[in-house]
Amino acid sequence: MMATTTSNSLPWIRGRVIGRGSYGSVFLAFDRASGQIFAVKSVDLSSHSDQMDSLSNEIRILSSLDHSPYIVEYLGHDSDGLHLNLHLELLPGGTVTDAAARPCLSKFSDEETVRSHTRCLVSALRHLHRRGIVHCDVKGRNVIVGQDPSTAKLVDFGSAMRMGSVNRPRGSPLWMAPEAIRGEYQGPESDVWSLGCTVIEMVTGRPAWEDEGAETLRRIGFSDELPESPVGMSAQGLDFLEKCLRRDRKERWSCHQLSQHPFLASETVTESSPRCVLDWVNSEFDEGLESEDDYDRTELKKEMESPTVAELRAFSTSSRVGELCHGGGGTVYWESEEDWMVVRQPRTAAPATGAAGVKLNKGKAGGKEPFTSNLNQINHLLFVL
Repeated sequence: MMATTTSNSLPWIRGRVIGRGSYGSVFLAFDRASGQIFAVKSVDLSSHSDQMDSLSNEIRILSSLDHSPYIVEYLGHDSDGLHLNLHLELLPGGTVTDAAARPCLSKFSDEETVRSHTRCLVSALRHLHRRGIVHCDVKGRNVIVGQDPSTAKLVDFGSAMRMGSVNRPRGSPLWMAPEAIRGEYQGPESDVWSLGCTVIEMVTGRPAWEDEGAETLRRIGFSDELPESPVGMSAQGLDFLEKCLRRDRKERWSCHQLSQHPFLASETVTESSPRCVLDWVNSEFDEGLESEDDYDRTELKKEMESPTVAELRAFSTSSRVGELCHGGGGTVYWESEEDWMVVRQPRTAAPATGAAGVKLNKGKAGGKEPFTSNLNQINHLLFVL
């Protein structure tokens, strides 16, 4: 692992920008001593507290993890007095969203590739959940194709949190679970919903939900609707999605269960997964005898029964959507990844204790016509974190 340093003369050379995220830029980097090429995510130390909080949170989460072949590898972090830098393995394969958008892979006709990438993503999430961590922002742009095109890795842990943390939900709205949109809860089950949305994205090349502003929030959080099933997907694939996209989070399969689903466990697609006892188990995402699960469910149950959560549950649909969508003079482009920013309350603690928030779109991208809601033109989706 690369040593953590604080110096005005770092032992590596910064190269060109290869990406820009919600709270910083990603550069190529070259280690002077070893010749290693890696990626560096940097935030200016004088930047807003939310940006520092996000990168500090990502460093804290990634540095606490043991190795998984399906999670971007943490190599270290340092500061030159001007920037906080996170060192990561270089993943040049592009996102699964990029792959789905290529003409030759439009609608991802090769379901075996979708199956393989989904298997990797389920393994990554299972690794996190067994260690008490929720990713909170699972989507196609946060899944990078590996050097072997059949593999993929989960990236961007700026929004991740420890299970049971007292935080308002965060993430990207089109991938968020109903309970997260309602502000009730965000846990492993919510990651599984986002996983289902991401699989649809890999199959179709577009988000699981249409971009309809406040109406999208209402449909995800307060209706009985589900994302449309991809046309042409195998029966096993559709059955896998059904296990992920159950509106009642207690009825969704855990990643442990999903890893044994025939869609992932079998190399050959058959008609459908057999009905089994797991379909009727209220798992609460308890992975049975897996001793690595250090999540205190008793404490979470107490937290979810607290007056604060009870009040959130009592919110009407209109008041919750009104809280999430603040009318103004701007417009939102929900599907534009490049222009999302992070919104949080002002920092009240050290940067290392911060957490990332909901990503908001800042303006028009790609020539797409904006959606104007009945709540005036939407320019904010705001969770008070």
